Amino acid sequence: MTTTEAVTASTTTPSTTSASATPANAEPLYRPVPVWFFAFEGLMGASYDVIKSSHYGWVFLAAAAAANIVLARTVLRGRLKMAKAMLKGRRTRLLAVGLIALRMGVHLVFGAVGMAATSGVAHVCFGVLMCATTVGLLAFDQRVMLRALNARAEEVARTAPAPAAPAAPAAPAGVAA
Repeated sequence: MTTTEAVTASTTTPSTTSASATPANAEPLYRPVPVWFFAFEGLMGASYDVIKSSHYGWVFLAAAAAANIVLARTVLRGRLKMAKAMLKGRRTRLLAVGLIALRMGVHLVFGAVGMAATSGVAHVCFGVLMCATTVGLLAFDQRVMLRALNARAEEVARTAPAPAAPAAPAAPAGVAA
């Protein structure tokens, strides 16, 4: 068998795999953002209480914001698009509005009852609670969104037509087939 015949035979041999077949252990199309990244978002949600807990709370928030930017641009570079899409989503905006309403409502109720958070310890405890709530809700939102996106991507891959076999290369001039 000549080189030309070997190349032609290898390019025209039918493939045993198809584009729609996905192995059971295939990696999903969209990879999740690590949950620890949401701690920065939770910290921003608890920023009011962090600032009220200490005179130097703003320094801690500035350092956390700088760390967030550095990690987003280096470690999470490949997932930054996913994080942006998730944080711009309608459900995520509703979560943000709900968390702001929760904060204001709890502060108003505690103030009306006479248990307003006035000490630094009370603000730290409330900030930790708000941060944990934010992280939990964002992680849940991401899980729901990724499940829907991956299911849709799998459905599109199943319904997409199989790619056509590549055409055999033309024989060079002067070579008999």
